[in-house]
Amino acid sequence: MPKQGKKRKKKRTEKEVDISERELRQTPRCFVVKRGEVGNNIKDLVHDFREVMSPNCGKALRESRINRLEDYAAVAGHFHVSHLIVFTQTKAASYMKLVKLPQGPTLTFRLASYSLARDVRAAQKRPRGGSRDYSVAPLQVLNGFSGAASAVAKGTAGIERGVQRLLRVTRLPKLGSKADIADFVLNGGAASESEAEQAMEAPSATGGRIGVRLSETGPRLTLQLVKVEEGICNGGVLYHRFQTKTPTQQQVLEAKAKQRKSLQKRNDMLERNLVGAKANKKRMEDKKAQRIKDHQGGGYEEEEDAGAVETHVSHHVKAKAEGGGGG
Repeated sequence: MPKQGKKRKKKRTEKEVDISERELRQTPRCFVVKRGEVGNNIKDLVHDFREVMSPNCGKALRESRINRLEDYAAVAGHFHVSHLIVFTQTKAASYMKLVKLPQGPTLTFRLASYSLARDVRAAQKRPRGGSRDYSVAPLQVLNGFSGAASAVAKGTAGIERGVQRLLRVTRLPKLGSKADIADFVLNGGAASESEAEQAMEAPSATGGRIGVRLSETGPRLTLQLVKVEEGICNGGVLYHRFQTKTPTQQQVLEAKAKQRKSLQKRNDMLERNLVGAKANKKRMEDKKAQRIKDHQGGGYEEEEDAGAVETHVSHHVKAKAEGGGGG
């Protein structure tokens, strides 16, 4: 027989990073899901938004129609998830809900306009597609930028454009048509209009200066705050853009919200009691069936014992009769 080799064992190539419990609690994480019937554009928007929120987002999260928001909130604590982002769509408009877990509040935004990541890349002359664009958590800048997601690229600062192109590791310039390298350097390295844009300079950790350039990756979102409510999409309304409530109406809404919560608790308790009753009924039926089985087995053994005694007695009587006859 041919000699069989040993089963290959895959060795871990990545180093395990020890993350402290404090860092797990303080790092924001989110679930990005869709609810109800949505179009293909909203599905693609959910995929793009998961990419933007990576790596602290469940990219491979599987959804089903039977999943409720309470289900996501129930497992959020195990995965240290702090926010839930829900995309919905109606005939009038599309909406995005931002939920703070585990107790709310919930912010509802109307998607006034949006552009997918593929649309943003299609509009660029030289779209960026680096593999490390989504390897770190996103940084939110509140001043001086639009609402689109951008990737940050760094380079050397204070060096001529032609020299920078010569120092690049990838996409080396073609110098076959140049008689002298000085022509290439003095001509700016034959840079295009997009490459000729000057990068912003920033101080480096080593003491020098580096050039920083932002490249838009998408998606673009224009959000309009519509409603703020307590809890996870079921509490009292704190703010509504299109409705103004009087104090009396606000009290009525709060009372209705409390009533909904109490009904939800009651339904949950009834469901738990029903499950417990079914389990108890099944357990009693199993015990009854076991008792019947044991009783039937015991009766059979008693019948066997009685038959043995009767046989023994009959043999004994027959022996005495024969003994008497012989006497």
